[in-house]
Amino acid sequence: MKHYTLFILAGLLFLTACEDVFETDSDSVVIDNGARIEHPGDSLYSAMGILAQFQRLGERYVLLNELRGDLMTTTSAADKDLQDVANFTVEAGNAYVDRMDYYAVINNCNFALERMDTSIVDYQTKVMLPEYVAIRALRDWTYWQMALTFGRVRYVDRPLLSLESTLADYPDKTIDELAALIIDDLTPYLGTRHLDYGAVDGIQTNTLFVPLEPFLADLHLYLNHYAEAAQLYYDYIYAHQLTISEGYSNDWTTNTRTDASMNHTASYTGEMLFQMAYSSDAREYHPSLIRLAYNTVPGIEPAASFVSMMAERTYFFTPVNGQTIGAYLLSDLRGQAVNRSGRNFPAAYGQFSFQNNEKNLLINKFNDVAANVVGGYDPDNEAVASLTFIRQLPLLRTPHLYLRLAEALNRLGKPSMAFAVLKYGLTDETLADPQKVAPNETAAGETYVNFSWAHYSNGSNQNVGTARRGLGRGLPFDKEIYVIGEQPSLQDSILVVEDMIVDEMAAETAFEGNRFFDLLRVARHRNQWPAYAAGRVSRRFKDVPDAFNRLNDAEIWWIK
Repeated sequence: MKHYTLFILAGLLFLTACEDVFETDSDSVVIDNGARIEHPGDSLYSAMGILAQFQRLGERYVLLNELRGDLMTTTSAADKDLQDVANFTVEAGNAYVDRMDYYAVINNCNFALERMDTSIVDYQTKVMLPEYVAIRALRDWTYWQMALTFGRVRYVDRPLLSLESTLADYPDKTIDELAALIIDDLTPYLGTRHLDYGAVDGIQTNTLFVPLEPFLADLHLYLNHYAEAAQLYYDYIYAHQLTISEGYSNDWTTNTRTDASMNHTASYTGEMLFQMAYSSDAREYHPSLIRLAYNTVPGIEPAASFVSMMAERTYFFTPVNGQTIGAYLLSDLRGQAVNRSGRNFPAAYGQFSFQNNEKNLLINKFNDVAANVVGGYDPDNEAVASLTFIRQLPLLRTPHLYLRLAEALNRLGKPSMAFAVLKYGLTDETLADPQKVAPNETAAGETYVNFSWAHYSNGSNQNVGTARRGLGRGLPFDKEIYVIGEQPSLQDSILVVEDMIVDEMAAETAFEGNRFFDLLRVARHRNQWPAYAAGRVSRRFKDVPDAFNRLNDAEIWWIK
């Protein structure tokens, strides 16, 4: 009887919590009366309430990480604070870098963690442990975003009643120290049941909480712990049987470029593993990314150097069921496709004509997670015909896992296997083909080289190369262009493949808030921080040499 009573009570409290889970004005999170959290429903209510505050970090997650990268830049229409982020000239008081918004989430997590009694059991099950771990992971993920923004944080693991005055009492943690600390903090909880309360307001709640294996893998990858990272990425991929679907590809339907099939935009929501979600009520808080990006006068836009890189990539056309390359075309179609008559098929970005009949190259990706209120109107955005707002911001998708697994495998001395992630897809057929993957790279038999469960041929568990999604069905048949090539040494092959992985991350996950972290990790792998990142980011500035010299200073990358 006790089991059913707990279930019913939790359900009633859950319905109450769900009503305002996406309302960011909720103050129900802070438990300031000293009461213990001794019931699963109360811990659930705390977790869902924290998520409402967590949403406030979504817009800056995208902007701070992309504007310190090489794929996005600001226009003259952007406000000074945003332009300063893109120009690495942030001053005190910048609206996008208020530390208190991060610490508000952290402090409320600490309140909940301190009050939870995880010793309570029901049929030998610690009933509140999943909520406890979920909140702990949200806290640590928030700390990690702070570290990636500011370079160091004051780590506090208990609730503070006077936040600003008390933070000064805690020592700084460098980004390296924080990565090691979080690994120690969360690793013991691997295997804890991931939270899933079903659908709320049209959003699957299992995607609202930090998945431990990928998060810990990211930290290990940052610290150059390649084997640990590869194992954790693989464990999560295998547990959820995640594959790279050919169905999310953009393709020319003919070799004369008369028409295109554009399916990649659906992957933005279709492959989400972790996200920030927002209310279906247009009156609640939503990120302003659509207004900034898709507007007659946009504030952010794709960097010209990124657009050029995508336009210069080779596309390998092959008809459906074809076995040879039928034509070599230009452009990675995950950016945009332009047919022979000039018609534009936008993907991550594209050209749009508005009332003034001028064509604007705009970021289109955020529109794919938008909701529309028919009959509504946004006076600050004439580009949309109705009130349009973001409901979901993906933080982790399936391709992230595969590309970061490739990054780890490459650094483990397996460049051909890493390259196979991009070109062929990891399947039993690919790994058994010595023309695709060097046999010595899988000879040791590590767990993370076993993809016997992932097939392409059976149609249900297909796994294709990530680059096939933008470079054509004929990519696997290419023998001359998209190749590693003959390199003087294994180390040279690793560097070549690493550059290709970085380019593929740009094409597959552009504008999703990952770019600064991607460049930071790879620069550290090469012991070239910040020179490697400076070399790529400086390309989006008019004076490239001057920008490189300025960015080749580690301190300029961290917001003060």
